[in-house]
Amino acid sequence: MNFYSPPPVIKASLHVKIPDAVRCSDESEWRGGFAGGYQNIFLEGPTILKVDKDKNVTRCIKYDGEPNGMAIRADGKFVVADYKQGMLLFDPSTNQISPLLTRKNLERFKGPNDVIVSSKNEIYFTDQGQTSMTDQTGRVYRLHSDGTKIDMLVANGVSPNGLVLSPDERFLYVAMTRSNEVWRLPLHEDGSTSKVGVFFRSFGNAGPDGLAMDEEGSLFVCHPSLGAVFVVDKHGLPKVRIDSGTDGINLTNCTFGGPEGKTLFITDSLLGNVQTVEWHCRGAGFAR
Repeated sequence: MNFYSPPPVIKASLHVKIPDAVRCSDESEWRGGFAGGYQNIFLEGPTILKVDKDKNVTRCIKYDGEPNGMAIRADGKFVVADYKQGMLLFDPSTNQISPLLTRKNLERFKGPNDVIVSSKNEIYFTDQGQTSMTDQTGRVYRLHSDGTKIDMLVANGVSPNGLVLSPDERFLYVAMTRSNEVWRLPLHEDGSTSKVGVFFRSFGNAGPDGLAMDEEGSLFVCHPSLGAVFVVDKHGLPKVRIDSGTDGINLTNCTFGGPEGKTLFITDSLLGNVQTVEWHCRGAGFAR
């Protein structure tokens, strides 16, 4: 039950459409997950693209993998959550990709989905695979900055997807796509977590996907079956609904960027476009 009035609606603007020339027309196992409407692209893999400030789109690398989420480290290299190969490292200066972490102990991952990097260079990532309401074994990991220790923070995730840290990095938010929820994990000084709860709950065929946060602590929740990004404040109260700027509804990922860190970039993964919204404050990562 929700006693709050519907929030105001903002419509995103189309920033760039990915050209046909850099879309993936090759046959692969990865394409088998689409029943229809596939346009030779899903803006999470299997290539890594670059869109520059002039909206030029180039393919950085095409390789035998299925990249989903990606986050930049302090050294300028990108950590890639690859559903097929595990956690990889992409160097944009050479356009080369290499293994970072392909197993936990000797066990293969189920299928990494998204990744973020903390101010301490810790790597948080979700291991989604095919987990769901009938297989609640999705995992959330933290890889320490020296790469020698990995913590399993969640072992009972319901298709864990996007994730983001609060501005003070005391809380981790994780989208659970198949239960239509975002979980909030307190992060304690000893590295553990406890009293994990539901922060956000929605509805639809597919639940929350990519997450972002601004410096005020507002959470941005991409919802690929409702064609919107829902914004709630740090207490979970509805703030704004951002609607797709095109006829597409598959808004899967968002992140802050631009010269001042106040531009929200949103991907429509099935139509293959990037949309934008100018926000009133910076993204949390730009506030450090």
